[in-house]
Amino acid sequence: MLFSVIICTYNRAELLAQALESVTGQDFPLDGYEVIVVDNASTDQTKDIVDQFFDRFSNVRRITEENIGLSHARNRGWKEARGLFLIYLDDDVRLPDGYLRLAAQVIETVQPSIFGGPIIPFYSSPKPAWFKDEYTKVMVTDQARELHEDEYINGGNFIVQPEVLSLSGGFSVALGMQGEALGYGEETALIRWVRACHPELVIYYDPRLYLYHLVRLEKLKLLYWLGDRFTRGRYNYLTFNTGEHTIQIRHLLGLLALPFIITFQATFGVLLRNRKSYPHFQNYYFERVLNQFVTLGKLFERMRRVMGNKRAFSGWIVRSI
Repeated sequence: MLFSVIICTYNRAELLAQALESVTGQDFPLDGYEVIVVDNASTDQTKDIVDQFFDRFSNVRRITEENIGLSHARNRGWKEARGLFLIYLDDDVRLPDGYLRLAAQVIETVQPSIFGGPIIPFYSSPKPAWFKDEYTKVMVTDQARELHEDEYINGGNFIVQPEVLSLSGGFSVALGMQGEALGYGEETALIRWVRACHPELVIYYDPRLYLYHLVRLEKLKLLYWLGDRFTRGRYNYLTFNTGEHTIQIRHLLGLLALPFIITFQATFGVLLRNRKSYPHFQNYYFERVLNQFVTLGKLFERMRRVMGNKRAFSGWIVRSI
């Protein structure tokens, strides 16, 4: 069996059904792949949906992971899988025809250990005039090649050999979604570990290996992205910080200055904006103001970690004095 397609889900049965339709409809031999739905303790109709597909397709099965968190669910899927490669998909995606055939070709020609491709947005309702596809489109490069040191594959379209997870111990359960709470970074942390410990392994990207990802209704509102950017900043700090949690005067100054910068941009900045570049005020907020919340999230998490470590915080006070 070449592939284990692993879909981790939590209380999104309706979306899961659409994802399963696109996966089970692939023009690929049924004995060449299995579909594992990791039910992360859902309380909706997830079990009934999977049972319906199991009745139609013998290669579909459901397992339950009671520990809430996407990394817990992903690790459970890996341990249950029988495929030579694991394809991790979100429960709100749709695969285009030929996705599995193309993935098999990449394996045959490149022999990567980790690989993936673009994520193209689609919508279930009309999007606002200000919302651009590029806000949710994920594309690292338009050329098929090995990724550079500062490039990463998004977890929504992520294919990996199970041996990589065996070596690393799996996805970090300190990172990633926790039920309905936003969280990020688990696949990035895995790639960073591979590059540090096994640089001989190939991490590959193919722009032909795209899939479609639903932009849910709540993502068409600025308020969602405010929380998203702040959370991304927090998890970015946790993902890329490899040493002790430390703080310097510049971090404190940044934390103090950012509220004033955000206030200025959100008031005078939006009024004085270049209307050719930002035709709608929401474009300015999304592309300029929200970026400050990423930085704010990083500084917040750094401060939180340092202050949580009383010894480190006391040492910083002494050094500052």
